Amino acid sequence: MSASLSGSSSVPRWRLSVLGVVAVALFVAMFARLYDLQIVGASEFKVQAEANRVRLVQVPAPRGRILDRYGRVLVDNRIAVVVAVERNSFDNLPAAKRDEVLMRLAGELNNIGEPVTIDSLRARVYDQRFSRYAPVPVAQDVPEAFKIYLEEHADLFPSVSVQRTTLRSYPYGPLAANVVGYTGKINEAELTAFKAETAKPYALNDDIGKSGIEKSYEAHLRGTPGQRELEVDAEGDPVRVIRETPPVPGSDIVLSLDIDVQALAQQRLEQGLEAARQRAPRGDNSPNNATTGAVVVEDPNNGQLLALASYPTYDPVPLADGIDNEEWAYLNDPANHYPLNNWAIQGQWSPGSTMKLFTAYAALKSGLRAADTVFYDRGGYSIPGCSGDPHCFRSNAGGAAYGRITLPEALTVSSDAYFYEVGAQFWLQRERFGGEDAMQQYMGEWGLGADTGVPLTEERPGRLPTPQWYRNYREQQGKHEDWTAGHSVNLAIGQGDMVLTPLQLANGYATFANGGTRYQPQVVLRIEPPGRDAAPIPVDPVVVQQIDLPAEIRDPMLEGFVGVTQRGTAARAFSGFDHENWPVAGKTGTAQVDGKADTAVFAAFGPATAPQYAISVFMEESGFGGTNAAPVARALFDSLSGAAPLPEAPLGGLPTEPESGLTDGGSTYD
Repeated sequence: MSASLSGSSSVPRWRLSVLGVVAVALFVAMFARLYDLQIVGASEFKVQAEANRVRLVQVPAPRGRILDRYGRVLVDNRIAVVVAVERNSFDNLPAAKRDEVLMRLAGELNNIGEPVTIDSLRARVYDQRFSRYAPVPVAQDVPEAFKIYLEEHADLFPSVSVQRTTLRSYPYGPLAANVVGYTGKINEAELTAFKAETAKPYALNDDIGKSGIEKSYEAHLRGTPGQRELEVDAEGDPVRVIRETPPVPGSDIVLSLDIDVQALAQQRLEQGLEAARQRAPRGDNSPNNATTGAVVVEDPNNGQLLALASYPTYDPVPLADGIDNEEWAYLNDPANHYPLNNWAIQGQWSPGSTMKLFTAYAALKSGLRAADTVFYDRGGYSIPGCSGDPHCFRSNAGGAAYGRITLPEALTVSSDAYFYEVGAQFWLQRERFGGEDAMQQYMGEWGLGADTGVPLTEERPGRLPTPQWYRNYREQQGKHEDWTAGHSVNLAIGQGDMVLTPLQLANGYATFANGGTRYQPQVVLRIEPPGRDAAPIPVDPVVVQQIDLPAEIRDPMLEGFVGVTQRGTAARAFSGFDHENWPVAGKTGTAQVDGKADTAVFAAFGPATAPQYAISVFMEESGFGGTNAAPVARALFDSLSGAAPLPEAPLGGLPTEPESGLTDGGSTYD
């Protein structure tokens, strides 16, 4: 009996022991967890709790303005109301609901004068230029009343939002549009790049510079966004502002451009191209389609650019607030000649006889020809070693024969034969003068075939062809051909494979004008950071190269260039100009293009005795340089010299008067 009682009493004790162990284990686990939560993970959980309580909102910073050299605002900021669609939210709607939203939104937008369709809205929402993770703007600058209407009827427009935003404004419309550039929404590739390259924060749906000054000086123009810390309740609604860091505006950029000179250059270029279209082609030449062109005005004394006119151009306003696919396609259609291109730095054309500046320098500097050496011009030139080809004999323009001439007269009358001989002799005597690319080495000193370094996007380098380049080029085409005297003959007068940009040509003539200092062209005078105490950051002139131009080389060349406007190939265009008090030195050029009308070219500087301005004019498919391009430069020199008032650039676009006044250059060639 006692044994059974003893056995039964041991069971409860065993059970109690087990329960005790379990209880202790549970308490140990609980205390360990509490220790982990309150001690080990306290800081992490505090951050998480704070994150649930606090929302960080980025406050956009105003973008810096862009001004001309006299402080006139070319690009500014303004507030606008934008209608946008949240793409992710939109995609989550049923297909029928998406169509319903687009139909209703299109109807309301049409009621306020925004002509859209369901299809155009859908195309806009899925436009690949916009990120799917940020609201896609579908209508800009809508009335405030429309914003209120959408907010009051939000249930009818799921995924549609309205907000105020800052947009770029352009007081002078399309004037200098190709220089200042445009802004657009950042894409994901750009966002990744900017996060790695800049300390300023970027987020999807931010505006960034896409071209021109807007892109080149993005780091300065972009402000530093502010930050607002909001305390929110359990529903996520704001309760109070905890702290706020105000945004810092971007820096203003002051350009070297004079908007009055820019406006006149654009106006005269457009009028000149229109005049060329109206002019009948000569002989069997192709019609003057006058498709594209550019004008550059540069200060030879420091490389500052006063005007960079490009045709065709565009209105930057739609690009600032988002254009549709149809408008974007128009701007990129080859049939419209690429209005977004800045033809002053991206146009690559044969320079024609304006190339003779560089050829003359090569001849004199190398000792191949002296300035007073007499050459007998019989109206053309037979290329040595060439036979059996009609192109072996090259005629002067119009077959004109100039008889006994020296270098200055060859420049004035634009004797092709004189320079054909120079090109041929450089090749035939190549071992004597420094090798097969000796002529190109002298020409390369002027920056031909290389970027000028102007701080604008997508500048093209042109091309200064060499024998090695030609061999490589032909091999890529599956042919084995070598450079010949004929190629050097072509190069000497700016034909064949030689191409350069209007800026390169203007910079070359500016270098000659100032006596041989080649500057890097500059389009910005200074950067003005925000704040009263912030000191402006000047952009100093940059000397790229010093070219040796002693008087025995420069003076006879200058004599020839001055003669061009007084009695040479540009004399008709400069008839009546004040040559005595404000002489202009220049050179006409007519570049032949297979299957198209000639490219009209003119380069000049003035006053020749103390140069203040260097100008280049290119007009594609426009005919003779003396007939078409020289009158455009003459119109500019009239105002720059003070002979005619410089019209004030009107707000909103190009001046409408005076009429072109572009005199016909007459029958002179080149």
